[in-house]
Amino acid sequence: MLETLVTAALLVLSGIWTGAITTIAWERIPVWRRLDPVPRAVDFRRSLHRMDPTMPIIAVIVIGLGVTHALGHEGLARTLAWIAVGGIALVVVGSILLLEPINSRFRRLPEGAPPPDAADLHVRWSWLHLGRTVVAVVSLTLFVLAALS
Repeated sequence: MLETLVTAALLVLSGIWTGAITTIAWERIPVWRRLDPVPRAVDFRRSLHRMDPTMPIIAVIVIGLGVTHALGHEGLARTLAWIAVGGIALVVVGSILLLEPINSRFRRLPEGAPPPDAADLHVRWSWLHLGRTVVAVVSLTLFVLAALS
């Protein structure tokens, strides 16, 4: 019973987490590309305000559930779960090391005041985010395959 609850929670939370990351890539990035620097900085900062505290918390919970799932299974299910956990961990570490410094550049300034190199920062942030989106989708797929194995 506990194993089933862990697997269900893993799939639901990793699906929510991946969906949120994918939504930013699918919906926000194209909008930001069309906006002038000041409205883009405002929208970006407001999006961060809502997403930044939530997404890392969910990712850590997903990692914990993924480890629990991997330890409770053998063979292919275990292997797939460990690879997926590694993918989520890669996203978290990459976010901290590569994306958070960009986020902080916008967060430190008053709303509506983009950093001088805002356009370059948005391009770099967008590509890095698209990379983590791919890793998140692959990890979710691996979690689903692990649950079905």
